[in-house]
Amino acid sequence: MEPFPSPAAGADVILTGIARSGTTLACTLLNQLPDTVALHEPMSPRMLVGLTVPEGVNNRVAAFFDAQRHSLHDRGEAISRGIDGRIPDNPYAATPGPNGLRASLVREGIVQFDKPLTPSFRLVVKHPSCFTALLGTLTQRFPCHAIVRNPLAILLSWQTTEANWNQGRQPAAEVFDDDLRLRLDAEPDRLGRQLTMLSWSFGQYARHLRAETVIRYEDMIATGGGALARIAPAAGALVAPLYSRNANPIYGGLDVAAIAGRLLGTNGPQWDFYSRDAVRELVDQLGSPA
Repeated sequence: MEPFPSPAAGADVILTGIARSGTTLACTLLNQLPDTVALHEPMSPRMLVGLTVPEGVNNRVAAFFDAQRHSLHDRGEAISRGIDGRIPDNPYAATPGPNGLRASLVREGIVQFDKPLTPSFRLVVKHPSCFTALLGTLTQRFPCHAIVRNPLAILLSWQTTEANWNQGRQPAAEVFDDDLRLRLDAEPDRLGRQLTMLSWSFGQYARHLRAETVIRYEDMIATGGGALARIAPAAGALVAPLYSRNANPIYGGLDVAAIAGRLLGTNGPQWDFYSRDAVRELVDQLGSPA
C-alpha cells in the first residue's frame, strides 16, 4: 500500500483521556468539522502488545493511520466503535440495566463519513486507557491531547457503568504498565483501586503533556465545543448546545459523600488539574454535603 498522498505535518493526532471524561463526545464534535475525522477506539490494544518501544509501537500506529486514510479517501469509511454506523456522543446507555449498571452500546465496525476530505485532512484516533499508558512513546512522534474531567464525576460514572473500571481494573493500560498492574493487584479495596487509576491517569498527563494539550471536559461543555480548537482550529467556531453531566441524577443512588471523602483525602497529580473546592461544589450540586 502506498502512503496516503501528502498528509500535512501533525495531521495524524492522538487523543486520549481518562475513561468517562468526555473523549467520545470530543470525537463527535470533531466530526462536525470540515476536513476532520475522529475515530472512537478503532485500534485494539492487542495490536501494540509485544512491540518494541518506541519504534515498534509508533510504526504500528503510523501504519494504522495510513490505512485509515486510504480507506477514508477511497471509500469514505473507517474502522471505529459506533452505533449503527455512527459515533455517538456517549457510548453508554442513559439508564441502568437489570444489574444496576449502564451497558456499553457501541461495537467495533465500519463508520461512514459523507464529507469531502483533502489529502492533508486531520485524522484523530482516540483511545483512553491504552494511549494514556503509551503517552511517553506516542508523544515522540504524534501530537497528543487528553480530555480530563472533575475527578469526582469520573469516579461516580465508574460506579454506574459496566466496564473494567467499575471493579478498579484497567487491562488496556495495565498490559503496558507493569507498575500500575502491580499497584492494582496489591490494593484489595475496589474504590482504592479506582483512586489509584485516577491518580495514575492524571500523572501521565502531567508527566508527558504540555498544559495546553490537556482539555477540561467542563471547558468543552462551556464553550459548546470551542475548547477543542487546541486539537483542530476550526472547532473554535463550534457552538453546540451542550450541558454538563457531572451532576447526573443517576448518581443519586450512590454514597456520594463517602466517595468524595475518600477522594478529598488523597494526594496526587489530580489536584494539579482540579481544586478540592471543585469536588466540594459538585458534592453540593448532588445534594450530598461531605
